[in-house]
Amino acid sequence: MAKETMRVVNEAEQKASDTIQQAKEESERLRREAADKGQQLIAEAVKEARKRAGILLGVAKADGEKRKAAIQKEALQEQEQLRTCAQSRQEQVAREAERIVLGHPRRR
Repeated sequence: MAKETMRVVNEAEQKASDTIQQAKEESERLRREAADKGQQLIAEAVKEARKRAGILLGVAKADGEKRKAAIQKEALQEQEQLRTCAQSRQEQVAREAERIVLGHPRRR
């Protein structure tokens, strides 16, 4: 009976040891799979972030070009207004310059 009990105890210990080993192997496999999946997710996130950054860069460049064109247009319009204003006052400036140079009295 003692031999039978020892045999049963040894079998139980062996089964427990096998179960522990299987659990360790399964745990290691799950860790590897999780690490691999994590790396895949990180790679996909980086790819998506680069894609979105590229899109945003394109939009920003387009907005910058539009703003540049608008500013250039505004500057040209202002130059034209100043040119028109200068031309309209050219005669008056000439009269004033003549008065100053020739010493004519000021008209009131």
